[in-house]
Amino acid sequence: MQILKRAIKPETYISFLHIYPTTWGTAGDICLVRESVANSSASKFVGHKLQLALPKGIERDRLVGVPVIKVAGHVSEGHPKDPQSEWEVYEGVDREIAIAALKPWGFKLIDSNVAI
Repeated sequence: MQILKRAIKPETYISFLHIYPTTWGTAGDICLVRESVANSSASKFVGHKLQLALPKGIERDRLVGVPVIKVAGHVSEGHPKDPQSEWEVYEGVDREIAIAALKPWGFKLIDSNVAI
C-alpha cells in the first residue's frame, strides 16, 4: 500500500484584534478566523486578510460561537493598539504563524525563549 501525501491548500484567514477589559486594565489577543467561517457567522470580523496553509482543526478557542485560533497575547503596558506594544506567542502556536498574523498590524513579537 502506498501512502499519498497531499499539500494543504492555502485558505484566506482574517487576522483580527480582540480587545477586552480585565480587572487590571485592557488586554488583547491577535486571532485568526477562516474567512469562510466568518462569512457564515452572524458576527462581523474586521481585520487583515491573509493567505495561510494551515491544517483544519487547529482552532482551539471560540469567540461569539465561532472557532478561532488565538495566536498572540498583549504583554506590554498600555493599550493593545499602541504601535510600540509587544506581543507573545501562545503555547502550541508556531512562531511563523504568529509573525504572519502580526505583520499587517505592525506589532513586535517578543522572544519568550530567552533565559533570565
